[in-house]
Amino acid sequence: MGYSVTTAVNGQEALALIRRQPFNILIADIKLPDISGLEILQTAKELNPEIAVIMITGHASIETAVDAINEGAYAYILKPVAMSELENIINNALREQRLLVENRELVESLQQSNKRLEETNRALEQVSQAKSDFTAKMSHELRTPLNSIIGFSEVLLSKNTPPLDQATHDEFLNYIHVSGSHLLHLINSILDLSKIESGKMTLEPSEFDLTVLLEDIKMTVLPMLATKKQTLQIEIAEDISSIFADEPKMRQIFLNLISNAHKFTPREGKISVVCQLETPNLLHCSVIDNGIGISPQDQQRIFEEMGQVRGNSNARGK
Repeated sequence: MGYSVTTAVNGQEALALIRRQPFNILIADIKLPDISGLEILQTAKELNPEIAVIMITGHASIETAVDAINEGAYAYILKPVAMSELENIINNALREQRLLVENRELVESLQQSNKRLEETNRALEQVSQAKSDFTAKMSHELRTPLNSIIGFSEVLLSKNTPPLDQATHDEFLNYIHVSGSHLLHLINSILDLSKIESGKMTLEPSEFDLTVLLEDIKMTVLPMLATKKQTLQIEIAEDISSIFADEPKMRQIFLNLISNAHKFTPREGKISVVCQLETPNLLHCSVIDNGIGISPQDQQRIFEEMGQVRGNSNARGK
């Protein structure tokens, strides 16, 4: 018939063969001189469930036929074997094997596709969450300079405010200008989607006066602090003058931390910014408040991206 055939002279040799290499078809007599053909059938199906086992017998009985079929025999034929019948059975068995293999490969392919789809869905969920987190974060950052612009402009426009001297008037306009410039910088950062999506942030360091920066920030947040009658104290060590850093990002960091401190500090609370040199090249700045605080077990979580923990009554995060 054109098939490659391996033969065994007894059952033990047959078992050794099927343990050593795979076969598509196994043809065995039920009654062998050393072991039962059913034992070969059992072992063959355990090693390779897709193998087609054809059982042959010269002493047919319903019991042996039932046993063979129950053990997974593909066919059960009687002696003398008609070669045309055996050829048809073998061809049908191989065709069914091919279908089983194709079906298994299709199932595996579908499982892999489903797995990739699940991974894609998870990635999309993460992207969606990242967009939501980004929107919340930028809303938080945009609100502070906007509040400053609105607060100072309302003072200038209010008819109930006593007339301002020229110096104070110019000072308020300067604070509006500084907050507007910071707001423009934030908007430009939002528009630079390629940097945001890649997770890369380009630093543009320059030399600037830290005292001037913090005083500008203080005036920016004064309207916000006034809503809860809070005070902001700035302490800068005498040996600090100009520093070399990315000024817009330093401003952004301080505004975020002071805004958080304001949110979670009670009315008439105190907020402090303390800066000192730890080494000639290392500046240490702390934003301190007397708010609800963060429990020791949660203090590491706030450094996770968009991490948030629960305080006494409100969520507090970084």
